[in-house]
Amino acid sequence: MKPSYFCAATAALALLASGSALAQSTTLKLGLVSVEPNSSATPVAGAFTPVDALGLKVQSRSTLFFSAAREINDRWELELALGVPPTHDVSLVVLNPAAVPGSVAALDGGVAAKVRQVAPTLFANYRFGDANSQMRPFVGLGLNYTTFDKTESTALNDAVNGGSTNIKLKDSVGLALQLGVSFKLGGPWSLTGAWSTARVKTKMTSNTLGIERSSEITFHPSVLTLAVGYSF
Repeated sequence: MKPSYFCAATAALALLASGSALAQSTTLKLGLVSVEPNSSATPVAGAFTPVDALGLKVQSRSTLFFSAAREINDRWELELALGVPPTHDVSLVVLNPAAVPGSVAALDGGVAAKVRQVAPTLFANYRFGDANSQMRPFVGLGLNYTTFDKTESTALNDAVNGGSTNIKLKDSVGLALQLGVSFKLGGPWSLTGAWSTARVKTKMTSNTLGIERSSEITFHPSVLTLAVGYSF
């Protein structure tokens, strides 16, 4: 785990733990999340690389979700959304088959890399209705921090680049938004469904025997979550 991620997560957890003197409850949520990155990338650029010929596409992934939410008052809560970091396949996109050898063009859609995404997000949620409502819609605005702490170039990517390749991606910080609704199930239990998105932008840099290539990748994620909550 990167020190920067550890510090960010620790600070956010401390904020939730301290909360407010008026805090009424804490809710722990556990469930499943589906992450559709909706990525777009600039063509891969670098030495010995045809111009505007190759691109990248980050694929969707599902994983385990968990969060901790601290109630401030009847309307507001702070929520730290985490989860088991998903490892995404990154596909090779051949933008111009005529500009590359046939052997490379035939690899279009193949998995060029695998990257693990760690993306803690701190939300301030505004909840509609009152504390006794069976159903409470909510909207949240927050801050997302995304880091890619594990990256792997596949044999396909090594072949395209002409040798063993190392990959790294820059961290990203941006605003996040979520919309959702919670249902009381009885006692301390609840069920929450939510959709969220965030501003995520990174730069991928690869190094093959000293030759560097890069691509700017922007994510327009659509994240669907279904989780069971326990309040105390």
